[in-house]
Amino acid sequence: MEIKKFVVGPLFTNAYLLVDGGEAALIDPGGASAALELALSQVKLRYILLTHGHFDHADYAELFRARTGAPILYHPEEKPTFWALGRTPPPLERTLADGDRLPLGGEELLVWHLPGHSPGSIAFLWEKGKNVFVGDVLFAGSVGRTDLPGGSWQDLSRSLSRLLTLGAGWRILPGHGPATDLDHEKEHNPFLRELAHGRA
Repeated sequence: MEIKKFVVGPLFTNAYLLVDGGEAALIDPGGASAALELALSQVKLRYILLTHGHFDHADYAELFRARTGAPILYHPEEKPTFWALGRTPPPLERTLADGDRLPLGGEELLVWHLPGHSPGSIAFLWEKGKNVFVGDVLFAGSVGRTDLPGGSWQDLSRSLSRLLTLGAGWRILPGHGPATDLDHEKEHNPFLRELAHGRA
C-alpha cells in the first residue's frame, strides 16, 4: 500500500492518502492543497476517515464527500465533539467501532478506539505494513492534549498503554509533525516511557 502525506490547514495537519489496487482512503482532511487535489483526481476514493472531530482534522470532509461520493466514517462517540466546538457533525454514513476492518484494494485497515484526546478518537492500523495512523493520540516526543471538551487524561493513558502492546517495528503516523516509531517513543517520549516502565 502506498502512503502519501499532505500537510494542510492552519494547524499544519497531516492528511494521509492510502492507495492500493486503484482504491484510496483519505484520513483527516482538515484542509486542502493543490497536491492533495491532484492526488485525489488520480484515484477512486473509497472512504473518508476521521480519527476525530476537531476542525483541523475534519473541516474538508464534506467537501471531498460532495466531490467524490466517498462516505465519511468516524466513531459515533465523536458527534458531541463537533457540537462542543460549534460545528455540525458531518453525515455519518457508517459508524466505526473498535475491531472493525475496512478493505482497501488488496489490503485492510483495522480500527482501534483510543479515547482520551476526544471521546471518539480512533486509530487506523495497517497491520501488514506495521503502520498506525493515530490522529492526535500520540506525537513524536509528546501526546495529545486532554483539556478540550471530552478529553480525559485517564482515558488517554489507557489508550497509550494499548498502543504499547503493538510491540517492536511499528511506525507511528501522527496527526501533526513527523512520523516516528514506537520503539523510539518508548525510550524517548517521557509519557510513553513512564507508561512502559509501569508495565514492566
